Amino acid sequence: MLQTLLQIGRQVSQGRSEWDDIIDIPDLSKERDKQMRLYVAEMLFDLDKKEVIINSDSISEYNDDAPFRYKNIKIQGGNNKAIYCCVNAQKSLEQFRKTFFGVLDKEGKPPQESQFTEAIKKDQPHLAQSQFTGVLEKIFSLRSTFEDQFVDKDKNVFSSKMFTERLSLGKTDTIVLLYASVKSHEINIDKATPICEIDGYETFIRAKFLSSSESQPGYQKLCYATGEQQNDVEEIAFNSRYNINKMFVTTTRNYASNFANANFNINYQASAEAQKLLERGSEYVLNNHTVLIAGASHCIIPQVFSQNKVDEKALLNKLSKRSELLFRHQEAKDLTTQIDDLEADIYWIDFLGYESDGNFFKTINYIKDVSKTHFSRLVQTFQNVNREFKSLPGIEWENVMSYGKDQIPLFLNFQTFYSLIPIRKDKEKKNEALIYFKSILEQRKLSLQKLFELYKELILCHRFQRYKSYTNIFAPDKIPDKAKHFDYSVRNATYQYLAIFQVLKRLNLLQNMEEIDTSPNDTSTVESYQQQTETFFIKMDYNDAQKAMFYLGRALNAVAYAQVKKDHSSKPILEKVNFNGLEAKAIIRLHNDLMEKTKQYRLYDKTEFALGLFVQYYNPNKWKLSPEESLFFLLSGYSFRIQFEKKNND
Repeated sequence: MLQTLLQIGRQVSQGRSEWDDIIDIPDLSKERDKQMRLYVAEMLFDLDKKEVIINSDSISEYNDDAPFRYKNIKIQGGNNKAIYCCVNAQKSLEQFRKTFFGVLDKEGKPPQESQFTEAIKKDQPHLAQSQFTGVLEKIFSLRSTFEDQFVDKDKNVFSSKMFTERLSLGKTDTIVLLYASVKSHEINIDKATPICEIDGYETFIRAKFLSSSESQPGYQKLCYATGEQQNDVEEIAFNSRYNINKMFVTTTRNYASNFANANFNINYQASAEAQKLLERGSEYVLNNHTVLIAGASHCIIPQVFSQNKVDEKALLNKLSKRSELLFRHQEAKDLTTQIDDLEADIYWIDFLGYESDGNFFKTINYIKDVSKTHFSRLVQTFQNVNREFKSLPGIEWENVMSYGKDQIPLFLNFQTFYSLIPIRKDKEKKNEALIYFKSILEQRKLSLQKLFELYKELILCHRFQRYKSYTNIFAPDKIPDKAKHFDYSVRNATYQYLAIFQVLKRLNLLQNMEEIDTSPNDTSTVESYQQQTETFFIKMDYNDAQKAMFYLGRALNAVAYAQVKKDHSSKPILEKVNFNGLEAKAIIRLHNDLMEKTKQYRLYDKTEFALGLFVQYYNPNKWKLSPEESLFFLLSGYSFRIQFEKKNND
C-alpha cells in the first residue's frame, strides 16, 4: 500500500507548488450549480481607531487564486492551536476567532492572548519579537470590540449571521472566504494589509509546514517507504491528522505489525520527500476515490506490478467506476454503462474502511487482496443474475428492484445485499454486513444457515414494523393499500435474497450448497401456470423439501387473499405462521390450518392443487431444512406471482 500511495503522490506532484499541500480550496460545486455569486470578505482590524470593520465595500469576487493569496490554510484539528488568518466562511469562523482572540479556559476564565501567539511562543519563540507577533498582540486588545459585534452571546460562537448582515448580500450571494487585514500608522502599516503579508507570518508557516528536516551531513539512514539510504530520514510525522498513513503508526500498527515496540520509531522512518509524497497520495485518494461499503467509507487502493510504469490515477478512475457497480445505490440505467477492462498490471485491490470527521483517521475495516479476476467476476455475476431475474415469471423483478413513489429502478449489487441484513442501532459497532462483504470479496464462503437466520430477522422486522430498531431497513414507499404492506415487504426480501443466493452459488461462496448449472435455460414464453412454476424451480435449483414449502406458501397466499375479500384485511391466517422459523411440527399444524380454512372458505379450486403437491414433496422422515430455511421457502411461495394466477386468485 505504501508503494501505491508513493506512486500516486509522485503523479499528483507534477506541476504542484509547495503551497498546494497546505492550502484549502473550498468545494463550491453545489454553489456553482445553483449559479450563486461567490465573494471574499475582509475583516479589517484598524489599530489606529481601535475598530473592527467589515462592510460591503470590503468584499471582492472569489476566484481560484484567493485561497493562495490570503493563505487559506487547511484546518489542522486535534490539539493544534488555531493559526488561521483566512478561513472558509461557511465552516470555520470559530477557528478565525480562536486565532486572534483565543477561547475561555476550562474554568471559564478569559484568555490572556491569542492562540496564534501561543503557537509562536511554543513552537518558534525566536519570532516573539517579530512585527507579526506585535500585530497579533495589538489585535488581541480589540477582543471586546470584536465579541460585541460578532459573537452570539447565548451560543458563545462567532455568528455567521451577525457578520453577513453587515454586507448587504443578495439572495444568490455567498461569502466563500473571510480573511483578516490590519492597519496601523504606529507600526508603519499605513493601508489595510492582509495579515498573511506581515513580516514573520510566512516564516512561521514555512517552518511549521514546508521546511524539510535536516540530518547530519553524510549520515544516511534507511527510508522505510522507499527502501533507499538518504540523508534526511526521520521519524514519520505527517502534518494532517486526516491521512491514510495514520493507520500505520497507531498503537495497533495494522501495517507495521512486525516492528518491535522499543524500536518502532527508529524502524518506521522516511525521508522528507517520501513523507510529502505519501501525504499527497493519501489526500488524492481520500478526496477522489472512496466508496461506501455497508454504510462505511472505504478508500480504494490498487496494488500493481511495474510501479513506475502504471498510470495510477487512470487506474483508480477505472476502479472507482467498477466499484460503483458493486456498492452504490443507483439507477440501473446508470450502472449498465460499459466500463473499460482493468489494467493487466493489477494483481489485487484493497479497500480500507475508516471513520473520520476530517480531523482524524481511524481504521475500522481492511478488505485486502481482492483479486482482479474475482472483482470482475463479481460485477459480471451481479449483472447476469439481475438480467436473468427480469425474465423469470412469477417474481415481478422490476417491481422488486425499485424504490420511491416514482419507482426508480435499482441494480442488484452489494447495496441491495446491505438492505437485506438487519443492523440494530444498539449494535452498530458490529456491522455484520461488513463482515459478510469482506468474506465475499476475499473469497471466503458464507454460512447458508446464517443467511437464513438474517432473512428471518428481516421478516420479523417487516412483520412487526421494527424499523426504528434498525439503521438500514426501510418500509416500502407509498403503498396505497396498507393491507399489502407486509406482502410487498416479504416479496422484495424473499426474491432479493434468492438473487443473492444465485450470485453466491455461482461464485462458489456458499457453504452446504452444491454448484448449479449457470448456463442459460430456455426463457421463451410459457403457456401454463405449472410450466412457469417449474421454470422457476429449475432456475432456482429447488429440491423437493424446498418445493414442499413453496407449495404450502401458495396455499397460504390463497387463504390470506380469501380473508381479505371477507374484509379481514389483517389476514388472520398469518398469525398461524411462526416468523421465528418453522419446525416440522409447526409445518404440519400450518398445513392442517390451511386445510380447515379451505373448507371454511370453499377454496378447493385455489388450494387443493398446491396442498396436494405439498403432501407429495413433504417427507417428515427425511426433513433437513432448518426452521429458518423452511420459513424462507414458505414465503417464496407466498410471494410468487404470475399473470395466469393474478386473473384467478388476486
